[in-house]
Amino acid sequence: MLANLLRCLAAQDTRGEFDVSVVVIDNDERGSARDAVSKAAADWALDVTYEVGAVNTIPAARNHALRLARGNCIGIIDDDEFPPPLWLSTLYRAVRTFEVDGVLGPVVPYFESAPPAWLVRGGFCERPTHRTGTLLQWQQTRTGNVLLRRAVFEDGARLFDERFTTGGSDREFFKHAMARGYRFIAVEEAPVYEVVPPERQTKRYWLKRALVNGYNAHRNSAGTVHGLARVTLPVALAGAACVYAAALPATLLVGPHATVRCLERGGHHLSRLCGMMGIELMKKRDL
Repeated sequence: MLANLLRCLAAQDTRGEFDVSVVVIDNDERGSARDAVSKAAADWALDVTYEVGAVNTIPAARNHALRLARGNCIGIIDDDEFPPPLWLSTLYRAVRTFEVDGVLGPVVPYFESAPPAWLVRGGFCERPTHRTGTLLQWQQTRTGNVLLRRAVFEDGARLFDERFTTGGSDREFFKHAMARGYRFIAVEEAPVYEVVPPERQTKRYWLKRALVNGYNAHRNSAGTVHGLARVTLPVALAGAACVYAAALPATLLVGPHATVRCLERGGHHLSRLCGMMGIELMKKRDL
């Protein structure tokens, strides 16, 4: 997947408006991506910097890459994604046209073979999309497809919080950046495609993912819950978890997509409630 991504980055049509350089941070201490990066640099004349990260977490890798990035604008894309040829050009023009500090494009699932019917019917891999120009709130952000002005990282704004080892550091970053007055919009015409491997097409994966995301949702909202909400929110979370548990038998009549969705949402609420009590149900993030 990394080799495919690098090939697509080398093929970006910049319309002569900018140059592209790439930073790859390998969070495998064995340097397992080194050969793929070296081959891409040689085959496609790609300006690429490669280093092995000292800490095997996503926010640490992102921060490492930011320290090495040289551009006036910094794009972030995951190694299991790939962009179309005009991806960067579309994002760059949107930054200039709307005079904002950054833009976020949609992430579209890509299946190399036919996925399970329940996965497609339940829309588990689908993410919300927003019309171009929509001013985003921090709850609507992620870093799988972004282009940000370098200034966002250079005037004292926080980098990615490395305490969020299983996810959530992207939303935490955008929350603090927006609190400092930075503005970010959606660009619907600049999608990237996320490969969904067989490991992410299992019911077990989506249930574990819900537990991880529930705890991270608690961490992201920390400091924003005040007053009476300190009491009402745990009650609401507990109530929602009970409702989903009670509805579970009925979902068996609807189909596996409904059962997994019910378990996923119930697990998310339960995990967030446990997070408020200092309990992390799932401490390791899968693929």
